[in-house]
Amino acid sequence: MSSPSSIQQNGNALPFANSATIVRANQKDAYFESSLRSQIQDAFQIFKGQRFINKYPEEITVATKSMYLILTTLAGYRTLGEEYVDLLYINRSGKRFPGLFRRLGFIVSYALAPYIISRIVKKFKLYSSENERNKVKKWFIDVFSSYTSVLDTMMNLHVAMFYFQGSYYSLSKRLFGMRYIFGHNKDLNKMAKNSNYSLLGLIILLQFVVKGLIKFKAYTDQTNLDSSIIVDHEDDGTYKRISQIKVSANEVDLADDSQLPYIPEASRNCILCLSPMVNPSAANCGHLFCWECIVDWVRENPECPLCRTSCVEQNLLPLK
Repeated sequence: MSSPSSIQQNGNALPFANSATIVRANQKDAYFESSLRSQIQDAFQIFKGQRFINKYPEEITVATKSMYLILTTLAGYRTLGEEYVDLLYINRSGKRFPGLFRRLGFIVSYALAPYIISRIVKKFKLYSSENERNKVKKWFIDVFSSYTSVLDTMMNLHVAMFYFQGSYYSLSKRLFGMRYIFGHNKDLNKMAKNSNYSLLGLIILLQFVVKGLIKFKAYTDQTNLDSSIIVDHEDDGTYKRISQIKVSANEVDLADDSQLPYIPEASRNCILCLSPMVNPSAANCGHLFCWECIVDWVRENPECPLCRTSCVEQNLLPLK
């Protein structure tokens, strides 16, 4: 159980916020962001149609998150979640409010940077697949393409650290030193009794260890398979490989002609986003779409967008 001293004080009358209060504020903000996104989607549906929404779901989400933070945090106001639990931003030392540069940096790194990096990674993957004959260094491609898994690992460790320390719920806030304090006096003894999230942090760390062990086992199994590749003798006494093992990527992108080659060229574009299908999935009528496109569609309209056959999310079949 946390002691009053673990509810960190900043030398001023108002203490730093505890983890339970910060989580509630973020849950409220997530709810209001979702409501704002729904309203923006309704406006786009009226003026642009459902196809536009299915084509740009990530862009709409990023625009919604950016708009919400620009109108609140960047302008110097509190978000609705922060008002709900009465929290205020303070700098890392707890002595002054964060300036415009810190607030702007937080918004860019939190709302825009993940989207921009993901687009760059996707473009780079496409470029590397198109230029394999130019012998682009494979190790660089692998490192650059593993951005998402590295980020997931960093976020899991960061969240576990938050549950132990209760300081920064967002990695972007830790980067720019934006902490929360209460906007009113609090009883530190009472806070200590209701702010112990260490068990959640321990569970996340255990999950991280288990995933690491599973990946290590998969790596050792693959190494053993590679070492047992069948070889044959050449006439000159040397050896040659007659079989190789190729591990396919988790994501199926039909922009790469080598993936799912049985799908004809004329059918490799998604009718909803008009781009080569990513993770193609079949509706129960047999028509193919991007997984994200058709999922977003059937959640709004439970039918195939081409033949209007009744279809729900449970009927979708990903192709591998």
